[in-house]
Amino acid sequence: MSSPLSVILTQNKLTGENFNDWKRDLLIILNFEKHSFVLTQPRPPTPAIDAPDRDFVALERWDNSNLSAMCYIRVSMSNVLQKQHEEHQTARQIMDNLEEMFGEQTIQAKTDAIKRLMNCR
Repeated sequence: MSSPLSVILTQNKLTGENFNDWKRDLLIILNFEKHSFVLTQPRPPTPAIDAPDRDFVALERWDNSNLSAMCYIRVSMSNVLQKQHEEHQTARQIMDNLEEMFGEQTIQAKTDAIKRLMNCR
């Protein structure tokens, strides 16, 4: 990892229950490194042989940013989660899967917190 900010991710590895904090840290790093667009934009199609150079540059940029984002994500996970996500080809696939795994827990935790607050009254 090229950024000193990446130390944040290696010190706060994703274990599951810390998903929201981990995701927030990850997005800070990806935004700073200018790689976060791979989480929202699909991979550009492979250009035709006679396509303008800018099409090849855009594809290469996306591929390089996707690889960087996947490395940031994987290095900041527990070993068990790393193994579960070895086959994914894009950073977005990994994040979508993590949202499925841990996003629901976050919603439930918020609901439980609201219920406890309401019961305190």
